[in-house]
Amino acid sequence: MPAVSAALLVDSDMLDRFGIVLRHLTVGLIDQAVRVRWLSSDQRAESLSLGPIQAMIHPRVTWPFRGRRLRQLVDALAAQPPTVVHAMSAGSYRLADAVAEEFDADLVLTVSSLADCTRLVETRPLHIGRCLASSRPLATVLESQSPAPVSPVECIRPGVQASERIACFAHPDRAVTVVCTASFERGSGVDRLIEATAALHRRGWPAMLFLLGRGSQESSLRRLSRERGVSPYVTFSPPLPDLTPVLTSADIFVRPAAESAFSVDVLQAMGAGLAVITAPNSAADHLLDGETAVVCEQPTAPALADALERTVSDRPRAQGIAAGAAEYVRTHHSMSAMADRTAAVYRQLALARSTFSIRE
Repeated sequence: MPAVSAALLVDSDMLDRFGIVLRHLTVGLIDQAVRVRWLSSDQRAESLSLGPIQAMIHPRVTWPFRGRRLRQLVDALAAQPPTVVHAMSAGSYRLADAVAEEFDADLVLTVSSLADCTRLVETRPLHIGRCLASSRPLATVLESQSPAPVSPVECIRPGVQASERIACFAHPDRAVTVVCTASFERGSGVDRLIEATAALHRRGWPAMLFLLGRGSQESSLRRLSRERGVSPYVTFSPPLPDLTPVLTSADIFVRPAAESAFSVDVLQAMGAGLAVITAPNSAADHLLDGETAVVCEQPTAPALADALERTVSDRPRAQGIAAGAAEYVRTHHSMSAMADRTAAVYRQLALARSTFSIRE
């Protein structure tokens, strides 16, 4: 089997959305004996360094210094030329294509949002060896692109940990704990969730709401919680690099606005055995209403309040959905399967480039 040396490019957006998954992938690729370097202009990528896998932090390769900085990056990689260059999201596609061209390497692109699909069609990189879609809906979009489909496409689902213990209502004597990781920006739905929490309290179901995020609307959201009389029950906190401690201590996870990008934090909540209440996500295939989550097709404040009330008032049903979600993650989103299939793609591309001597 030919040796594989992979350069994986990751930008800030991917670190925000997929940070824990990237760390799982790092560990898995070590086990697969794939030589890997992470490339990023975001200092947070240093957290991906582990044993033989190192992160290389470089200046952003943008105009007017693009040519010089690209050359510096290529020179830094030259001692161990990559056979595969893998861009983890759309913000890295252009740079990955340029690096792949410099080393005549195969280009692998991960697509985890509809925005990634659009960017891929717009840029049409020259050296695509494989596209990796994070879900079947995203793979379907790529396979149906016109005028010519992007090919070949493989669905490799993100891997996260699945707990044997269901967190949802594991402590029946404790106040109900609700977690949300949406940003504090317009359109994120956090305002509707605060309104829904206030309605839940008026109906006699007190709950603690933990909002983990940041954004320009934080002061307005704090004011809203005071105006609705629930500020003692609402905690604002910055995002955490690892949600595990929070999720394992909570009961319900809410995503209050529709999305078109894969949300790993929702998947983590499922794996931790929380009852997930979510708006629709056109990039997801893991949100099965009544089986792995409660999906609010119109996530208004009243609809979210109704979903929360049904969840806290019928705990056996909520725990059943939470158990189904954890089992779904265990079956379809294992960390080992993600690493195995990613390494297999790298090796298939390397094998296709290999030459063999034929002797009589």
